[in-house]
Amino acid sequence: MQLLRLCVLFAFLILFVTATSMTAVGASLMDDYPDLEYLEVLINEEEISPMHLLAYRAVNVAMERLGFQRGNIDVLVITNAGASIIMDEYPTSDCLDALALISGCCESRGNLISVNSPKWKAVWFAFYRKGSGDCVYIEANSNVLASYMEEWRAATDKGAVLEAFMNLADEELFERVAVENVGAENLLNNPEAWHERMESKVFGGNEFSIMTIAACWDKGLPYELYRAAELHNHICPGLISGTIIIEYLDKYLPIQENDQYYIILAVPPWCKDDAFQAVYDSTVGKRRMTVMMLSREQSQQLPSNVAGIYVRWDRGDGRGDAVVLTFDWDRACEQSGIERSWFKDFNTYKWWYARLKMDLDLLDKLGEPEELVSTVEEFTIESSSELTNLRIAGVNPYVNIGLMPAPEQETIEVQVEVVPTWIYAVIAILILVTILITTACIVKLRKTR
Repeated sequence: MQLLRLCVLFAFLILFVTATSMTAVGASLMDDYPDLEYLEVLINEEEISPMHLLAYRAVNVAMERLGFQRGNIDVLVITNAGASIIMDEYPTSDCLDALALISGCCESRGNLISVNSPKWKAVWFAFYRKGSGDCVYIEANSNVLASYMEEWRAATDKGAVLEAFMNLADEELFERVAVENVGAENLLNNPEAWHERMESKVFGGNEFSIMTIAACWDKGLPYELYRAAELHNHICPGLISGTIIIEYLDKYLPIQENDQYYIILAVPPWCKDDAFQAVYDSTVGKRRMTVMMLSREQSQQLPSNVAGIYVRWDRGDGRGDAVVLTFDWDRACEQSGIERSWFKDFNTYKWWYARLKMDLDLLDKLGEPEELVSTVEEFTIESSSELTNLRIAGVNPYVNIGLMPAPEQETIEVQVEVVPTWIYAVIAILILVTILITTACIVKLRKTR
């Protein structure tokens, strides 16, 4: 019995020492970095990981460089955290919680945008300050981050790993820290200088995403475009055209019943279609979007600037109302003072200048979709089979609805050469002569024997 009591006391002693040690480490981390207490709103202390601390450190670097405090509504955070998976093993979603809690920026306030990106990309953060146009770009060192995540997962004393992580120099933890002025006015007035910075990938190749989202947010970013930008990971005139078409459909072909939804034939496809997927949930995977390319010859047979076929489908009735829309790019370019050829001039600054300039001009068209969007055809679809006939492979839906002429059937002429009769006569004579010679040779051979 005495031995049992000693064992129990010894076990309690070990637990007490361990708990005291872990509490001391945790208390030390919180004492050294009091702002970490904000994390406890959502995260238990023992669940704090290097991912949380990465975002914490990024926010503190940005606060120091831009001179802002927590909760500043004039600061926008753009990041690919949540999409990036470090070394294909460590998701970065923990960074989003820490970003919101430490910076005070969040989606509900419209100043935290988590953009889509390939999972193999390094996690990055951009902090933009309205008014000044200054932006801090911070990109994590994936190798360092992965090593600490691996160590933290395996560690018994996780607090020690976190302390070591916090003791890393910025130069070790961050692959890149850059500060640039990306205010739209500055970029449009000094395009050559900024083009050089873009060519050098000052923001790790994410310059266009950051500058276009920041410019539109600075001017006033509608929520539907905000949602579309998260999926599309930048804002361009093509994406805004999708938002304008959404306004047009909401006005002239609105959803009226719970059983209704939009089916979109993206023919031809462009950036607009990501807006429909983000806002309408009309995704390819749900078979609510069909994507088809058009050849140049086919496009020339259609109304200018055709923008696709839009169907308000009623699942209960098994029928739908459809419209063919156009988006007037010629007018949009004219109003922005942009030549359409600039969009493909990737050898100079014009490709991004045209997009940024038109982004800002198209924002002024929101609320007035009729200025750029028109209906060129209206029709009804009476059955699901009729709808399917517009969408199956090899079918041109514009031909089916009579908006484009059917292609002419290609006639293949097969020419058969006729052999003249005299050639057959010559062949017959040659065969006969061959037989006679062969027979004579055989007879002669027998006589000699």
